[in-house]
Amino acid sequence: MQVGDHTSQTNVQVGGQVLPPAQRVRDGSVVHNLPAPSRVFVGRDLTQLDTLLAGDGRGVAAGQAAVHGLGGIGKSELVLHYARGRLDRYRLVWWVNADSPGSLAVGLGGLTRRLHPAATLTDAYEWAVGWLQANPGWLLVLDNVEDIDHILGLLGLLHGRGDVLVTTRRDVSGAWWRRSWLAPLRLGVLARQDSVDLLHRLTERVDPAGAGRLAEQLGDLPLALEQAAAYISHHQDVDFDAYRGRLTERFTRTATYAGAGTQRTIAEVWRITMGALTRRLPLAGRVLDVLAWLASDRLPVDVLYPLADDVDDVRDAVALLASYNMISRADGLIGVHRLVQAVTRANQHDNGGVEGPVAEAVRLLRAALPADPWGNPAGWPRWTTLLPHVDALTMTVPPAARTREQLHLADRAATFRQGQGQHVAAITQFVQVLADGQRLLGDNHPDTLTWGNNLAAAYGEVGRVGEAISLQEQVLATRRRVLGDDHPDTLTSGSNLAVAYGEVGRVGEAISLHERVLADRRRVLGDDHPDTLISGGNLAAAYRSAGRTNEAIILYEQALTDRRRVLGDDRPSTLISGHNLAVIYGEVGRFGEAISLHERVLADRRRVLGDDHPDTLTSWSNLAIAYGRAGRTGEAISLHERVLADRRRVLGDDHPDTVASGHNLAAAYGRAGRTGEAISLHERVLADRRRVLGDDHP
Repeated sequence: MQVGDHTSQTNVQVGGQVLPPAQRVRDGSVVHNLPAPSRVFVGRDLTQLDTLLAGDGRGVAAGQAAVHGLGGIGKSELVLHYARGRLDRYRLVWWVNADSPGSLAVGLGGLTRRLHPAATLTDAYEWAVGWLQANPGWLLVLDNVEDIDHILGLLGLLHGRGDVLVTTRRDVSGAWWRRSWLAPLRLGVLARQDSVDLLHRLTERVDPAGAGRLAEQLGDLPLALEQAAAYISHHQDVDFDAYRGRLTERFTRTATYAGAGTQRTIAEVWRITMGALTRRLPLAGRVLDVLAWLASDRLPVDVLYPLADDVDDVRDAVALLASYNMISRADGLIGVHRLVQAVTRANQHDNGGVEGPVAEAVRLLRAALPADPWGNPAGWPRWTTLLPHVDALTMTVPPAARTREQLHLADRAATFRQGQGQHVAAITQFVQVLADGQRLLGDNHPDTLTWGNNLAAAYGEVGRVGEAISLQEQVLATRRRVLGDDHPDTLTSGSNLAVAYGEVGRVGEAISLHERVLADRRRVLGDDHPDTLISGGNLAAAYRSAGRTNEAIILYEQALTDRRRVLGDDRPSTLISGHNLAVIYGEVGRFGEAISLHERVLADRRRVLGDDHPDTLTSWSNLAIAYGRAGRTGEAISLHERVLADRRRVLGDDHPDTVASGHNLAAAYGRAGRTGEAISLHERVLADRRRVLGDDHP
């Protein structure tokens, strides 16, 4: 999704090889993930949705309908009660938050996990769509759709297989509704008597005249009525007229329900509620101030614990907010309505600025996220959970208001994405961080130089080597001038630049620079420092490229031994050393040792990183190459075909690793005498490499 210069991408991944075909389905009781409905539901006719889903015979598709209207009008509650009341009609009812393409993918990925739990998530969205296409008799709810365009493709794929209900604030007009295949229902406010009934039942207080006066002032808007009832229920000295009087005291002109006036009414209701909450427990206001800048749902409550010295104080604040319906909570996760967040942010602007709450949100996220987003697999699930909150903070805070601490947080998020193979999203985020850093800190600040180095490394990973070298040379020169030759960051820049030189065939320059950096790191950091170990491995790779095989093997063996001793067997960098040593064993004809070590590294990577991690796919690829060199041609071709399919699925057709897999498979076809297939695939790979890497890339 892109708005202006701001881009956000969410990739949901599931190991497809562990899932059965989407056409297979379990029989049994209805499967659903419907949230709990409100205990009071009045004034809505569920049969309207029955009529809409039946189709009108005038160009609107049967089985697809949309409920649209003002925020707070009760669209989701109507659809929820309909879905619960019709469970006996369906074999599956699935509720999806569809406010963005990423949320839609996550929601359908949840369907895949429910039907067939899996350890990792790559193609969960596609599998869920396949299941819905293959199995009729379901109801899919797409809740809170912000842009109908985002769901048109899905509606077309599912047309005629089951029922789809959409809720959205947008009224896209009659012609557009017909184009989208959705039968629309515009939801209006409650009838006055229904509003009075709702207030009576929620507060358990009977006062038809007073409830009627309050309902009129609140514009008969369900959400505003529910918020008012929550406030009244928790204040024994406040009745309907007293609450209406407090609204009057809070602002002189009370808006009735009419367009933007209703939004203002909701805002005032929430402001009054928050005033009472913060007077009772000021920490509740701080909690909501932080939540206003994060994603609207699925925030682990423990992220908020550092807001107070006593964790129970935070728990009490969360419980108080939930009791007033200002937040939702379930299974240790917190959700906040987007309008509540918007009103809260507006209050911050009106009452002293947003700098404090934003800084608090950044501090909490940085404390909650695990260190080393690249090399710490144990922390990856936590990163996956909190990444949407980092993204929301980045998108919500204007660029001019971003701070150095927030840029550090975004840089770590980009690094996590890079390590997960989400290179396009990572580079987009790195570019934004660097631009913000240059504007905020200047070109020569150490942080700006670090962010430039990280962007250059990301460019190199996807084959944009020219950009990588240009940026690395610039960063290295500046670091030498600003930090000095022996600063660890300067040495890192030298190492990365040497790697980039090697990738474009400038082997002599690469070796010279690697040897210098290795010597400097041994002198400055010591022999066992992780950066020194990286330099040893990089120099071995450069020797290998230059044909200095014996020297390369000695360095690779030493690097593996040292990393096992210093870092442990399961660290990703240790597995890289084992992989590199296995590759060169195969290149010099030591096939038995190569295959044995490749198989060990592959097993470890599957266990530590998962089947779809880019490093695991690399191990599969190089094991296939080793099989081919050892004469095990059939096994080699089978593995190459598998790796090519997996890389296309996980990394995309244009990723350099994917293209390399096509090259390897073509070569294997040629060795097996399958000349026609080999030539065809080589021609495709050549065209892809010219397009992706350029004519002059090695």
